Amino acid sequence: MLLIVYEVIQIASGELYQKALNHMDGTTLIELGILTLLGIYTLRHQTDLHAVSFTLVAGLSFIFIYEAIYKWSFYLAPFPFGKPMPPAEIREFVIQSSIALTVLTGFAVQDLRLKKWTFIWLGLFVILWIFWLLTGYPQITGEVIFPRTLRIDFTYNMLYVLNRSTKFVMYLAYLTLFPPLRKPGDPSTV
Repeated sequence: MLLIVYEVIQIASGELYQKALNHMDGTTLIELGILTLLGIYTLRHQTDLHAVSFTLVAGLSFIFIYEAIYKWSFYLAPFPFGKPMPPAEIREFVIQSSIALTVLTGFAVQDLRLKKWTFIWLGLFVILWIFWLLTGYPQITGEVIFPRTLRIDFTYNMLYVLNRSTKFVMYLAYLTLFPPLRKPGDPSTV
């Protein structure tokens, strides 16, 4: 909870990135904080170790699936217009993808489930990501990675919002994986 409050204060004071965490965006830390609280709460009927473990797995999966997709998007291999990924990047991509796939353990023990809203948020993520790619996959550094299909001149703030929006809808999809906050007949929710 303190992490969430701290990051909100940091962002409000203009510090969007955490230098100590290799310039990680503060909104990601807020998302992880909320995901952790929600995960532990919705899995509260499990043992503490179980609830915390699967919440951590979901958090790591969320971070690394986004990073793997982000990395892959610089190369777009194996598409004809893509370019080969260097060995060091392939190594990172494989590690990121492998960590992201650990979320499947939550499905194996039926703690996590796909819902209608999961698919809605993932669909919105795909639409936003394709839009980003069609605009040349511009980065907040000013670099445009691909030739633009849609010519839009983004400002730094617009790119920041586009980047954060893609991550946020992926985050919302991950939140929907957890059990509902209220279960029918659950005496602890009355």
